[in-house]
Formats: sequence, C-alpha cells, structure tokens
Amino acid sequence: MIRKHFRLELFDETGLEAHTIKSLKLVIFAVAFGTISFNINGGVAMTGYLKELGASDFMFGLLYAITPLAAPMQIVISYVLERTHKRKLIFLAGGIIQRMSWLPFGLVPFFVPMEQPLLRIWMASVFLMTSALLTPFVNVPFFSLAADLVPMNIRGSYFAVRSRIATMFGVAGGILTAWFLDTFTGFNSYALVFTLSAIMGTLDILCFFGVKFPPMASSENSEKFTHMMSKVIKNKGYMKFIIFMTMWQFSVNLSGPFFLVYLKNIVGLSNTLITFLTQILPSICAIMIVKKWGRAIDSHGNKTIMQVANGILCIAPFLWIFVSGSVTAIVMVTIIGLMQGCLISGFDIGVNNIMLGHAPKVNRSMYIAVYFTVTSMIGIGLANATGGWLLDNVFSILENMNITLIGIKMTRYNFIFALTAILRCVMIYIALPRLIHEENNTPVRELLHNVYTSIKNIKKSKR
Repeated sequence: MIRKHFRLELFDETGLEAHTIKSLKLVIFAVAFGTISFNINGGVAMTGYLKELGASDFMFGLLYAITPLAAPMQIVISYVLERTHKRKLIFLAGGIIQRMSWLPFGLVPFFVPMEQPLLRIWMASVFLMTSALLTPFVNVPFFSLAADLVPMNIRGSYFAVRSRIATMFGVAGGILTAWFLDTFTGFNSYALVFTLSAIMGTLDILCFFGVKFPPMASSENSEKFTHMMSKVIKNKGYMKFIIFMTMWQFSVNLSGPFFLVYLKNIVGLSNTLITFLTQILPSICAIMIVKKWGRAIDSHGNKTIMQVANGILCIAPFLWIFVSGSVTAIVMVTIIGLMQGCLISGFDIGVNNIMLGHAPKVNRSMYIAVYFTVTSMIGIGLANATGGWLLDNVFSILENMNITLIGIKMTRYNFIFALTAILRCVMIYIALPRLIHEENNTPVRELLHNVYTSIKNIKKSKR
C-alpha cells in the first residue's frame, strides 16, 4: 500500500533548499504566537489598564509614546549587528527578555499600594521603557533576516500568507483576551492578559531557534558608524520613502490610541464588543483578501496598490465623527472595521516590500534601523504625545463651544478624528505620488480602468 505523506505548502517552494523552506515556515508559524501578544499590548487591554491606573489623556499619550521614543536604540543595535554579524544571538537573547517584560508590567498593581497611584504609573512606565529599549533587539535582526531569507519573486505572496496566519490567530487571541477582560474583575483581568502576552511573545521568539539564519553580507572594509549613516542619508529614494512614511504614521497615530478610549469611556461599549469590532472583524476580512493583495502587488507593483488601498481607507476617520450612541457606534464601527480589514493589508505589504527592496544587502540593517527610528520617534511617539496634548489643551476648549456638525455635537475626540482624516487624505493623494518612486508599476488609472472593464464584462456575460 502506498502511503501519501501530507505536506503543507504555504508558498511557492520551487528551487528552494529544504532548510530554507523549513526556515520560511517557522517564520510564518512564529507570527501566530507573536500576533496574540501584539494585539494585547496594543489593544483594548492596554487602553483599559493605563486608564485604570489613572492616566489622563495627555499622560496616556505620553505612555503610548515611550516605545517609539526609544527608537534611536535601533541604530545602536544595527551598528553592533553590522560589526559583529551575531544576528541570531542578538535576536534570541534580546527577544526573550523583551517579551517576558510584559509579565511584571501587568503585575504592577499587585506590588505597588493603591495609596500611591503616581508610583503605579511610574512603575508601569519603567517596564514599558524596558520593553521599548529591547524591541530593537528583535526588529532590526528580524527585518535584516527577512530581506536575506525571503526570495524577491515570492515576497508579496509570502508576506500575504504570513499576514493571513497572523490575522487568524489574532482573531482567536482577541476573543480570549476580551473574555478575560469581561469575565474577571479589576486588575486580575489585566494580570491574566499580560501574562498571556508574555507567554505568547516568548513562544514567538522560541520558534526562531529552528531557523537557519543566512550569513550577512559585509563590505570589504569594516565601516565606521558615520560612514554607514552617510550612505543611508545619501540614498535619496530611500530617504523620500522614510519622509513619506513618517508623515503618514504621524497622521495615523495622532488619534490612533484614542479610538479605543473613545469607544470604552465615552460610548460605553464592552471589551468584548470593542475587540470584535476593531480586531476580530477586520481580521476575518483580512484573512479572506490578503492573498489577493499579495498577488496584486506581485503583478502591479507596491506603489500602485498602496495608493488604491489607502486611497479609499484614508476617509475612514471621518466616519468616526458619526460614532455617538451605542447603536450608531456599532453600525459605524462595523463599516470602518470592514474597510480596515479589506484594505489595510494591501498598503502594509507594499510598505514592507519597499522597505526591504530599497535597502541594499551591505549594511541593510542600518537602513532598516534608520527607517524605524525616524518613523517611530516622529510618526508614532511625537504623534501620540501631540494627540494627547491637543485633546487636553486645544480640543477640550473647542468642545465647550458646543460646535455641531450635521446635527452632531462635536466632542474633543471628534475634532482629533477629523484632523487625522484630513492629514491622511493629504498624505495619500498628494505626498505619496510625489515621494515614492518605483519602476514597473501599473499606473493607478490603468489598473482602475482594467478592474472596471473586467466587472463590466462579467455583467455582460451573465445576461
């Protein structure tokens, strides 16, 4: 009797060696655990926990800004990486400690007395800073590894599969996290979910013990730090990409942390409902469509798909203005979630491909480190802090002026949602076409015309 061995083929394995296939699959499986951890640390659990500790909107924005403001550490790690080539050691050692730092973070209320709320905030910020300073030990080696490990001809489809696996496990993790938060009371619920985050994040890193890290490319002579940096700065195409992504990230993160605050504290939705509408629903949509975005990018180019996907999505923040009563909120956030899930993966895969593709092999980690440092500090950290300051010092004043828009009384959150929507439209429709340049991209008009023609032909064939 002939036995058929089951073989899981997640991507085009043509011409790849066995150890490369194994490594590529482990990188995919690792993200299943990592996504659960990332969703907890950046979702409704983090929002509720920081607010429960007593953070104001401005303090909340500052706490969210800790991680990106530690981004210069990425340049330091990149330099060490380029000089030592100890990519696997740096990744594994730093990654395990970084992931486990979320355990004491969630336990702060259990060893700091209730009578000292300010000390609780400070202790939470210490663990956030610890995690932030160690994050570059993971990010810099990982993206350097991905650029060397994933073949150029399958990058779009490969990262689409990886994204699909991530979203599938993100759904499961989101359901479990929401159940913990709504079932258990007080700080016990947060201790449980951040413990889960630490465990899942550590499992993510442990998967890489089985990955064969390719040797890093190096220059003939050992380069000084200033020489490495000057090469990055002189790469005009790459610097324009960084400028665009920094402005784009700023427009997104100006209000990013406050959507969940608004739904929980102002609209009054439960953790389960918020998690379903903002994480699970978009994830389900992404699972169904992400592979198509990957193939579209491989066929039409990164820039084109980024413009098409976020050209539609950038209007989503305008819809948040109409999220008021609980029933209206459910309808509007459902629409926003569907848009987010169907469109954002096309933009994200394109960004990932440009970042990896435009960075040369020699000193690639320095290019990646500069990208993350600038976009994180300005596009995320400064944006989060600015958003919190605007809410407490500018938009709170406008809120008291009782301004209405289409019959809706504008709150301070509505104002920041409107501002971020305007900025996002400017970034996609004006900045992106001028700052990102790629060859062999299908023009947007041509792509849209082809899609329209295809739909028209399908309708004719059905008659």
